[in-house]
Amino acid sequence: MTAPRATQATGNIYDLGYRGYDGPRLGRVTVGLGLLRQSLREAYGIGRGGRAKIAPFVLLAFAVFPAILAVGFRALAAQTGAGEQFEQEVPIRHDTYQSVTSLFVWLFVAAQAPELFGRDQRYGVLPLYFSRVLTRVDYALARTGGVFIAILIVTVVPQLLLTIGGILAASDPVAGLGKELPEIPRYLAVCVLESGVFSGVAAVVAAYTPRRAYAVAAIIALFIVPPIVVGIITTLSVPDVARVLLLASPSDVIDGVNGAIYGPLTLGGETFVLATLPGWVYIVTALGFVVASLAIVIRRYLTITV
Repeated sequence: MTAPRATQATGNIYDLGYRGYDGPRLGRVTVGLGLLRQSLREAYGIGRGGRAKIAPFVLLAFAVFPAILAVGFRALAAQTGAGEQFEQEVPIRHDTYQSVTSLFVWLFVAAQAPELFGRDQRYGVLPLYFSRVLTRVDYALARTGGVFIAILIVTVVPQLLLTIGGILAASDPVAGLGKELPEIPRYLAVCVLESGVFSGVAAVVAAYTPRRAYAVAAIIALFIVPPIVVGIITTLSVPDVARVLLLASPSDVIDGVNGAIYGPLTLGGETFVLATLPGWVYIVTALGFVVASLAIVIRRYLTITV
């Protein structure tokens, strides 16, 4: 009887050269800024598939398109000698642009904020973030900051186009620059407060609502429903109640901020006045929205179970 043959080993050992990391440890600030940068990229679908880029870039294009039209018509009017009359009658100006494109800003933040906050909760990757040097507060600030910068781009780029167009369309570029310079701090203030309020409100909803469809619907409702309620109460001749509710409406507060900085808006001969409240009330309320939203988002991630 023959002895069984020994089975030959089939495994291989490879020296892959793994070694420890000896470089610098960059710490929380660098990691937090990295997450902020990544959040901004994700808000525009950069680094993801083509479908993820459709909504943010289409909405950005819609927000910029009125500015491109205004610049083009302004250049044509300047060539025909009707530049001053065009500037007085055109409905697309620095002071009116916030109200003209507010719908696109709402849709942008409603579409993109749930992507930044909800996906991490749905796919259970929060423990990976929190197991490193990044703290829960850092995470909340970085994600909210990413939404804020993304909205700020949507609101500021059209205003910059109006500024550049106004300078180039002027018969004297130096005089055009002198006319446009005072507008820059005004629209920057409006854009920063608008981006801060909208990103804060959207971040609160998205942080507490991981389901994307629910978060999108809730964010849009918070921007659309309160102004309707305020309008109904105003129609019913209850102005005192309307003033209080108006300060709880993010979109109305931003309209009030715009009015406080630029004055009551006049479009087509009609003056839009929200309520008989001092302008500083809207600005303080907007700042309150920003601070309160950040506090709620931070508390959410300090208490969330992962």
